[in-house]
Amino acid sequence: MTDLLSPRLDEIVAALPLRSGMRVLEIGGAPGTAARAVASRVGPAGHVLVLDRSESGIARTQRTCSHEIRAGILTTFRAPVEDFTLPPGVRLFDIAFACRVGALDGRHPRLFEPALACIANALTPQGRLYVDTGSPLRELPLTR
Repeated sequence: MTDLLSPRLDEIVAALPLRSGMRVLEIGGAPGTAARAVASRVGPAGHVLVLDRSESGIARTQRTCSHEIRAGILTTFRAPVEDFTLPPGVRLFDIAFACRVGALDGRHPRLFEPALACIANALTPQGRLYVDTGSPLRELPLTR
């Protein structure tokens, strides 16, 4: 493992209601440190998709998570969350989480509603979204 979780990220990952076999969408997940920890908790039957708008962020995540990518338990996708659509054939996710994502934490309020709509479309009907604006997380309600 090249990157260890910071105490803050460790607390966030521990607070997520993860279980074996879950499909997890991490929004703004570069460089993949939290995604690796999540992948270890959802196990080989689960899957983590790291979404990030930055080409260099995706490249860093692919380096950081190369083992998980080769094992088929983690993939990456480059897009802004407020303009994100799952590629055809990709199954919906059980849970999504975001840390320091401007569209979801109040820094870019005009992107908030479009981002929520895109996330809701990527989650199962029971899917849940968590952001790091609580202590350590807050669940955001999704309209479907």
